Amino acid sequence: MSYRILLYFIFPVLFLASCQKERTPEELTITAIELLAEDNSDILSKNFLIEKEGNNFRLTLPQALKGNTLTFHVHHNGSSLSVNGQKFVTSKIAVVLAEKLDFNIADETGRTKPISLSISYTTQQNITATDFILTKALNPSLQNDILLQESNGVLSASIPKSINKELVLSFTTNALTVLVNNQPQKSGETRNDFTNELTYIFIHENGVKKELILNIHWIEADIPHITIVTQNNTEITSKSTYLQATIAIAGHGLYSDFTGTTEIRGRGNSTWSYPKKPYRLKLSAKAEILGLPKAKNWVLLANYIDPSLMCNAVAMKIGHDLEVPFTNTIIPVDLTINGNYRGSYVLTEQVEVDENRVNIGEEGWLLELDSYYDEDYKFKSLSYNLPVMVKEPELQHESEIIPIKAAFEAMESLIISTGFPNNNYADHLDIPVLTKYLLVYFLTGNEEMNHPKSIYLHKKASGKFTFGPLWDFDWAYGYEAGGNHFSNPNRPQFWSSSHVGRNFFFRILESPEVRTEFKKNWQDYKTNNLSKLYTYIDEYAARIKASQARDFAKWNKGADFDGEVNKMKIYLQNRASYIDNYVQSF
Repeated sequence: MSYRILLYFIFPVLFLASCQKERTPEELTITAIELLAEDNSDILSKNFLIEKEGNNFRLTLPQALKGNTLTFHVHHNGSSLSVNGQKFVTSKIAVVLAEKLDFNIADETGRTKPISLSISYTTQQNITATDFILTKALNPSLQNDILLQESNGVLSASIPKSINKELVLSFTTNALTVLVNNQPQKSGETRNDFTNELTYIFIHENGVKKELILNIHWIEADIPHITIVTQNNTEITSKSTYLQATIAIAGHGLYSDFTGTTEIRGRGNSTWSYPKKPYRLKLSAKAEILGLPKAKNWVLLANYIDPSLMCNAVAMKIGHDLEVPFTNTIIPVDLTINGNYRGSYVLTEQVEVDENRVNIGEEGWLLELDSYYDEDYKFKSLSYNLPVMVKEPELQHESEIIPIKAAFEAMESLIISTGFPNNNYADHLDIPVLTKYLLVYFLTGNEEMNHPKSIYLHKKASGKFTFGPLWDFDWAYGYEAGGNHFSNPNRPQFWSSSHVGRNFFFRILESPEVRTEFKKNWQDYKTNNLSKLYTYIDEYAARIKASQARDFAKWNKGADFDGEVNKMKIYLQNRASYIDNYVQSF
């Protein structure tokens, strides 16, 4: 009986021992290693193939990835995995890339198996993304170019809140594709809303991806402040006598600060009679101020009768959009003289012949048609009796005016001729520029061409007479008619009287060639720029609003600024309709 019981116990044990001895443990191995874009979305745009060679693996990557941390998906049959001595309990591992990764698989019994992944790196070009800049040329609401600074993958800049937040970014990259919110980007073309931070993704053709966060800091910023102190605090009372002075410009983060010495005097004709005076500056040496090219001579316009403080600025904006040659830049500033706040002004370039101004060479001519007729060297033209003043060159003798007068009268004689326009008048007059110049006057309702007043034209030594630069729009926008800005938008551009300026320009616009060019330029401007002009007005108004409030308090003006800005936009809309009707009559 005892033997039988013993056998019952012995046979099962022998059977189990026999089964265990016959079963061979599974070999520890890695069946596959994956490097997937979805696991590395911040740096890879595609999957990379990892090839198996016997028990080990081989991978080729772009040089740009070396030293980065990437996530691999390792398929193995062990219970744990170590890589370069670091233990992982999941199949997804994040490791720093080197020349080789040493894997060690282990199971619960303590067995281990070493397997290696050899990584070679190509010499393909690394991905680059540099030179991030917001240019004034592509973003008219900016006052100057803004270079973004990069730090730890973040691009940043500080920009005033008043600036339009939809901007065009320019950059340099060798990336095959650039994305923002999955939308393709083109340097210098794609417009984005920069209200909140954006992530730019640069994807190289080799599959490497680079991400940069762009973060604009929208700040409260005031317009620049110019402080002038004259010698002995002497008040500026003359338009002809300069006073010695010092000048300091606080850029308020928008521009570089500036300090220097200058001379200052009054300027203007009717504007000099107002309580708020305009001024002319002559720096001791050429300097770049408020981002404008180097020059000595500058102008501070007061805009005293302008309830919007932006009539000149908007006219120059139209001129820039139409590419009228040598159109001035208008920069709003606050002005303090001898400790006395004078109000909200604009700084702009002096109209003069210079490489950074009216760049027509030393032998070029700068003329002004103006009924004030107050320059030393001047003449009344033979055909139209136009008051022509020679601004530059600086003549020394009356005889020097003879060739200028002869050339001008040769041009106008062709215009008054009975053979006009079927003669060679266009050989003497730049028609495309003339029509753009006239469009600025038409759209802003500037009637001073009828007098004429403040009408500049220039001529290179071997070139045609060309109208420009634009100047003086205080009396535009309906003011000429009855002393109220933004009124009478349907008032005809030309008077019915016998004013000499009216007769000259009215005659030119009888030419089919001029009319065709005028209409074409208007249609182009209306299609591509008119709506942007209204945006510019809103942005400019927001920029100067605090300064405008200080100015109106200083000069006891009670105008509704927001209302005036709105009236300006309505006036321009109505004026556009006037031009539409005008060109239909051609």
